[in-house]
Amino acid sequence: MNTQDFEKGRKEDKCVDFKSNVIETNLADCYIIEENRFGDSRGYFTSITSAQLDELDFKKWSQKSESMSAKGTIRGLHFQKDPYCQAKVVSCTKGAVLDVVVDIRKDSPTYGKYTAVELTPENGRMLYVPRGYAHGFLALTDDATFNYMVDNKYYPRLDGGIPWNDPEINIPWDEIFKQYGIDEPLLSEKDQKHKTLSESDLQFLRRPRKYLVTGVNGQLGYDIVRELNERGEYDVLAIDKDEMDITDNEQVMKIVKAYKPDVIFHCAAWTAVDKAEELVDACEQVNTLGTKNITDASIEVGAKLVYMSTDYVFDGEKSLDELYKEEDTPNPKSVYGRTKFEGEEEVRRNPNHFITRISWVFGVNGNNFVKTMLKLADKYPELKVVNDQVGSPTYTVDLAKLLVEMAHSDKYGTYHVNNEGYCSWAEFAKYIMESNGKETVINPVTTEEYYAGKDMSKIAYRPRNSKLDKSKLEEEFYRLPSWQDATDRYCKELKKSKKWWLENIK
Repeated sequence: MNTQDFEKGRKEDKCVDFKSNVIETNLADCYIIEENRFGDSRGYFTSITSAQLDELDFKKWSQKSESMSAKGTIRGLHFQKDPYCQAKVVSCTKGAVLDVVVDIRKDSPTYGKYTAVELTPENGRMLYVPRGYAHGFLALTDDATFNYMVDNKYYPRLDGGIPWNDPEINIPWDEIFKQYGIDEPLLSEKDQKHKTLSESDLQFLRRPRKYLVTGVNGQLGYDIVRELNERGEYDVLAIDKDEMDITDNEQVMKIVKAYKPDVIFHCAAWTAVDKAEELVDACEQVNTLGTKNITDASIEVGAKLVYMSTDYVFDGEKSLDELYKEEDTPNPKSVYGRTKFEGEEEVRRNPNHFITRISWVFGVNGNNFVKTMLKLADKYPELKVVNDQVGSPTYTVDLAKLLVEMAHSDKYGTYHVNNEGYCSWAEFAKYIMESNGKETVINPVTTEEYYAGKDMSKIAYRPRNSKLDKSKLEEEFYRLPSWQDATDRYCKELKKSKKWWLENIK
C-alpha cells in the first residue's frame, strides 16, 4: 500500500490494513516482524495491531518500557518466572542493538538454542519473544534506545536470568565484539552472577499447562479461574459437584485420568460448619473421603495438589499474644475442623502438595461476612457482633494470586495464608461500616452472649485465637496486603459489579 492508498483509505472511512511481514527464525515460535511502513519525503508512519499480536500468542498488553544503553552494554539474558513470565515485542528506536534470545522451554525442539537479530530504526524490524525465553541485547551504538512491549506485569521477586556467555549456549561473542568494534562488554553486577541454564531449575514449558479446579462455584475457586485466565492460562477444567462428585472415587479417577492436569486446586469442601455438627457423615464424605479421592487421582497422574485447609484445625486456646505456627499440633474441636485436618493428612500422601490454611474468606462469587454486614446495615441501626474471636480476613483475589504462584513452584509444604493483620469479628464489622459510610453501630459481645438461648449442641466450636503466623509464607513467597486494604478493594469490586450492590444496598 502506498501513501496515496493510505490517504484514500482515510477519506473513504475505510479500514487500513497495517499487517506486518512475519518471518520465522531458527527458534520455535520466535518471529521477526518487519513493519509495513507508509511514508514520503516528510517521513513515515507504521503500526502494529492487537490482532497481529494475538496471532503470535501475545496474551494481553500489560506494559511498555524503554531503555537507553551505551555502546558495548549487554543487558541479559533475562526472564521472569511463572506465573508471570512474559512474551515481548522488542524494537530499537535509536541507534542499533543486537537482540539475543534463548529458548529455555524444556519441551521445545529448540531448547537451549539461540538466535541473534540486529534491530535498528532503519530496518524497522521488531522481534517477537515468546514466554519461556531468556532475552537480552548488545548495544551496538551509543545512546541505543530499546523498546519493550510485554504481556504480563513485572515482579522483581520473580526476576531471573542465565549468563550472557553461558558456555552451553555457545554464543560466539568474541566474533560479535570484533564485528561491531567492541573491546569489552559493559555488564551490571547482577548480570555477572546468574546460574547457567543447566544449573537453573527452570520449569518453562512450550505446551500449555493444564489445571483442574474443584468447587469453581465457590468464592475461591471462582477467583482462581479468573487469576489463571488473567495470566493467559486457559486450559482449565473448572468443575463443581454437578459435574464431578468428589465422594465417588471411580468418577473422580475417570475424569482426572482423562484430563491429566498438571495442577489440581482442590477448593471443593463442606463449609457449613454448624450443619456439620448435625450431618457428620455428610461432612466426612466431602472433606475426608472426597479429599482422599482427589489425592488418589493426583498421584495417579502426577499432578501437583493445592489444598485449602482452615484455622479450625487448631483449638484456638493459645493466648492472644501468641501465633499458631505451621508445625503446631492441630487439635480441632469441631466436625468441620476435624474433617479438614483429615483432608490434610490425605493430601500429604502426594509429595508434590501445598496445604494452605486460610480463614475468614470473602470474595465476589458467594456469600460472606462483608456482604452480610452491608445488607444488615440498611435494616438495623445496631448490630451485635462477636468480639472474642480474633483472626485475619482474607480476600480471595489476593489468595488466588498467591496460590497460582505457589503452584508454579516446588516449595511444597504447609503454609498459613491470610491477609496481613488481625482483628475480631466486631472490629472487622466496624471497619466495613465506617469505610462504606454506614452509620450502623456495632456492639461487641462475647461468643456466649451472641449464642445465648440457642442449642449449643448444634453450634460448631469457633476458635477464639485464629492468629496464624505468616513468617514462613514471607520467607518462601510474600505477605499479602493488609486486611483493611483488601476489604476496601473488595467493596470497590462489589460496587463495580453494580448488580449485586443495587439489589442489596441502599
